[in-house]
Amino acid sequence: MCISSRHTSKLTRQYYRYALNLKSLSYHTVYIKLPDVEALAKKIGAAPTMTEPDGVSLFYMIPIIQDDSTGTIISDSPTIVAYLDKTYPSSGPILIPTGMMTLQLAFSSAVVDAFTPLWPFYALGLMTKMNEVTAVYFLKGFKKLLIQVKENLGKMNKWFEGSDGNFVIGNEPYFIDMAICAFLWFTRGVVGEESEKWKDVVSWNAGRWRRYLESFKPYEKLL
Repeated sequence: MCISSRHTSKLTRQYYRYALNLKSLSYHTVYIKLPDVEALAKKIGAAPTMTEPDGVSLFYMIPIIQDDSTGTIISDSPTIVAYLDKTYPSSGPILIPTGMMTLQLAFSSAVVDAFTPLWPFYALGLMTKMNEVTAVYFLKGFKKLLIQVKENLGKMNKWFEGSDGNFVIGNEPYFIDMAICAFLWFTRGVVGEESEKWKDVVSWNAGRWRRYLESFKPYEKLL
């Protein structure tokens, strides 16, 4: 079972949908409201994911994985994927190979930084909720931010130069590939698949991002 919020964790949820689908594991998703996350986490025994800025108060985030087969409950992002690899090593690819956790997290952090200019649009879903005049105003700002993202993805494109496969590190998708595709998937949802903005994005770097996201299409399904 994967516990998630229907709205604000949509991007994060896609990470774990990719992971579970890549591992060919059956699951169902339970959606909860954000104000109810802490109470539910405590009820089922999920560990807090971080502390509040005061350094004392505990903070609970979603998604949370509850494995009915083992009774295990995991709530920390990379820990979820590491758990799936350890518990189901023969089911699908190993997403974080032994000894590569630090490297994968470093790459994933760089992916977050690459898409950071678009966070205002990600966080609020602005482009789908504004009236026409306001949307035009914000789209102008979006275009400027997209220029920075294009530069960032150009740098990210170099990661593939030493790969002998279609993914960052060879022929098998890893945690880093899930991160990149989750952000591309979410960006597509924000700007619209048929929009000129998205068509522009997938034309960058000789169409790499279109092909890359397309390779993950079989793992986008909601179970």
